[in-house]
Amino acid sequence: MSRTINTIADAEAALRPYVPLVSQLTGLDTTLHRIRTLMELLGHPEEQLRVVHIAGTSGKTSTAYYMSALLAATGKKVGLTVSPHVDSVTERVQINGQPLGDKEFCQELAVFLDIIDAAPEKPSYFELLYAFSIWVFALHSVDYAVLETGMGGLYDATNIAGRPDKFCIITDIGFDHTHILGRTLPEITTQKVGIVHDNNSLLMYQQAPEVMAVVEEWTRQHNAPLLVTTEAAERQQYPTPMPDMALYQQRNWLLAYRAYRELAARDSLPPVPDAQLILSQTVQVPGRMDRQTINGKLVVMDGAHNAQKMTTFIKSFRTIYPGVQPVVLLALKKDKDSAALGPILADFTDEIIVTKFTVSQDLQASQADPQELAKLLHKAGVAHVHVVPGAHEAYQTFLGKVKTVGVVTGSFYLLSELRRSAL
Repeated sequence: MSRTINTIADAEAALRPYVPLVSQLTGLDTTLHRIRTLMELLGHPEEQLRVVHIAGTSGKTSTAYYMSALLAATGKKVGLTVSPHVDSVTERVQINGQPLGDKEFCQELAVFLDIIDAAPEKPSYFELLYAFSIWVFALHSVDYAVLETGMGGLYDATNIAGRPDKFCIITDIGFDHTHILGRTLPEITTQKVGIVHDNNSLLMYQQAPEVMAVVEEWTRQHNAPLLVTTEAAERQQYPTPMPDMALYQQRNWLLAYRAYRELAARDSLPPVPDAQLILSQTVQVPGRMDRQTINGKLVVMDGAHNAQKMTTFIKSFRTIYPGVQPVVLLALKKDKDSAALGPILADFTDEIIVTKFTVSQDLQASQADPQELAKLLHKAGVAHVHVVPGAHEAYQTFLGKVKTVGVVTGSFYLLSELRRSAL
């Protein structure tokens, strides 16, 4: 009997049984056999798509959004899938910069779930939504599909896309998900560069020697052209100031624009008009330097959940708001290196409210204990640390303490919970 899914709440309920599988299936010994089986059941939609595949520790979501916007600016139909979502699960299936409408998302998800009922092994939540996005992109005959990896790359479900014409981008690599991806930069890099299949082109910024050594060896073994650039070189190619963009977003946009130029040369795409270039820079990536005015106060939301991301965010924040010391609202997942974040935050603010979140997506996230996190922040030198366990109560406390500018940061799950309530 065919399913009926009428609302996003219905869709989330239909997806919920797939959530527990993530914690069981994620790890270094993960393989792509479930996603391969699923794609075979669906008629291999991934083989119908021209793909831009993006991996990295920091910047991959933003780079994916900018890549999608640049490709769409010349009239191409572009699919985009990202994770995690911030405001709605529909963000995981976008066409030309817009999530599928709720009605269409629900209708197509119902059909899709009926098809995959025949799968011999149930996929995880992430695998299912990725397969759904690929199926939708093929159904809509997109010209390009921009895919952001979920975690790592080599064993990530997105890596089922392996056509020789796949174009790969690797953003900045650092330490994150070390319990899964490895505890050294070479180990982590091996997972990230695993998205590169035989004859795929790879673009990335010049990074640490131990990162580049792994990348160079991998691309040599796979006969994959390697394009290495620097931010300075890309700024010379595009010297136009971008004063309204955060510094880290400028870095991401410049990498996406270089990728577009490479694709344009390969696929005979037209140059993007200057007005469209500027418009692509205004794309608001959910939860990244996401600014809104609440009760006359500026609230900046950014999911900076590790030391690399937090350092990058703070550098950009200080450029846009020099001399401002904001009140910070913070929640973290348990697997994040809270101790490393302490000194970074202590140099940024003297007042932090620590809280918890209740929403989750791919799995029930284990949270950093607020009391323990508060002790770490105190020890690192933050003068005033308040523990308010309930996210909504903490948010009201935070607003009460903010005079001009406040920052909500850490886990995307915290951002999602607060934004869903339209606070």
